[in-house]
Amino acid sequence: MNYLAHLHLAHISNTSLPGALLGEYARGSIDPRLPCSLQLGIRLHRRIDSFTDAHPLHAGAVRALPSPFRRYGGIIMDMMFDHFLARHWPRYHDWPLADFIAYSHLQLHPDTHWPDAMVTLVDRLKQHQLLASYQSLEGITLAIGRIDHRFRHPTPLPLCAPLLEQHYAAMEQAFLGFYPELQSFVLDQSRQPWALGLAG
Repeated sequence: MNYLAHLHLAHISNTSLPGALLGEYARGSIDPRLPCSLQLGIRLHRRIDSFTDAHPLHAGAVRALPSPFRRYGGIIMDMMFDHFLARHWPRYHDWPLADFIAYSHLQLHPDTHWPDAMVTLVDRLKQHQLLASYQSLEGITLAIGRIDHRFRHPTPLPLCAPLLEQHYAAMEQAFLGFYPELQSFVLDQSRQPWALGLAG
């Protein structure tokens, strides 16, 4: 899942929104010096990603993509699932999406535990209103295309617009079937601290 989903899932599970994003950057063993809320956020982020990658609806949507896009299918589907979350937001949250985004921006205060890349990300999220842009197919298509810059060699991601239009309905149905299961998984995990390595 991508940024909007991780923030949403952190909120409904009463866990750390900064921790949810920090999981994008933490590699290997989690630093025990981090505040417990950030450790929990990283662990939950990893569980969400593992659950998502292994889920038949997500995996099936990735397999349905033609070459050469299938190689980047995990990225495409994570971004598209954020798009569908934004598009169907009232199904999953009582707040208007604009209010949730504003709340998220307020929660994301850079501190000494954040890597520079996360500081840059949050600044871009706020300055360019990236989460709000995910609501439109044009916005998410541009966001997917920008990911090309993270790779050393060119990718087909900037050319994905026709692919997204062709597979849009199937991707949407996969998301609508998948996301409630992910929500239930996250809520179950957050009720069991020992499952996330935080047993007292």
